[in-house]
Amino acid sequence: MTTSVKIDSKLWKKFTTLAQQRRTRPNRLLENLVAEYLSIDKDLQLDDAISQQAKLNGFGESDAVELVKRYRQKKAK
Repeated sequence: MTTSVKIDSKLWKKFTTLAQQRRTRPNRLLENLVAEYLSIDKDLQLDDAISQQAKLNGFGESDAVELVKRYRQKKAK
């Protein structure tokens, strides 16, 4: 499935120049960037949810950070 998006022509020109420097197609680079952004956003939401739960359960910020680290380590395996 594909879709079209309108992007300012000056911005697109800069983006295509970057894609050329990286030796990749602009649309592929854009797909990768959007996928990465979505992944980062999901991680940030998870961080917020874990921090809120940790605070509700009496843990401090450093405890919440440690819980997130452990979760990511398990997820990476």
